[in-house]
Amino acid sequence: MPVAGPRRYVNLFRNIGNPFEYIFDKFRDRGRTLHFVTKPNKLRFEVPASLHQVFKEIFMADVYNIGALMRVLPDDPLVIDIGANAGFFDILLLSKTKNAQIYAYEPLSSNIERMRSVASSNRRFDKSVIINPFAVTGLPCEMLRLYAQDTEDNQVVASSLKGFNTENTKELWIPAISFSEIMANIPEAKIDLLKMDCEGSEYDIVLNTPREEMRRVERMLIEVHDIDSQFNVNTFSRYLGELGYNVSYAPINGFCYALEACKK
Repeated sequence: MPVAGPRRYVNLFRNIGNPFEYIFDKFRDRGRTLHFVTKPNKLRFEVPASLHQVFKEIFMADVYNIGALMRVLPDDPLVIDIGANAGFFDILLLSKTKNAQIYAYEPLSSNIERMRSVASSNRRFDKSVIINPFAVTGLPCEMLRLYAQDTEDNQVVASSLKGFNTENTKELWIPAISFSEIMANIPEAKIDLLKMDCEGSEYDIVLNTPREEMRRVERMLIEVHDIDSQFNVNTFSRYLGELGYNVSYAPINGFCYALEACKK
């Protein structure tokens, strides 16, 4: 469950080797680009002002419950990250294990360039993370229309759903790959972890992928968004239960939930 209050700072000190970089910014130099080093495995990365909130969700609020996750993943997990953004989850995971193989999918060019920058300055990230510049779908299509903010900076709320965010006024056409195609290109029988943060596309991906392919995933960590009476965390959880997963979730904000699903 995402944490709040002082406990966030416990996680900051647990995950970041130079936590005062964040503290100085919070109380003195607000809004600058922050430079962090993870621990125990060291990876260096930058956090621009536009991604401060994402950093806090992953490294402080701990929406993916990294400590508990590391206790159940194998030493060399095979991970698919859909909606990798700037790669913060992948950085956090690699700071805890040296042997992960991560297939990261991210549609937006500014986020892709930031991940490539991390790869260029961190050998472990470059070796472990395969960066794929695609949007992911359930139903196959060559190009997917995304609605995004009209900015060249890093973005966190771009969505295939029109009206998902009032600031998404720009239309982009992005090369797409279906989850079935991704799975067909991975020869291993099982995927240890599927992490998904794709602003509403979780419904298309999970509901429109054949059940036997979804069942290759051992564990899922998904940000689920309440869209309407048909597409919401309750109906989504029931469907995963029908697929044979134990499901739990906790709110992140008023319409978004951190959901965990583990194969029974």
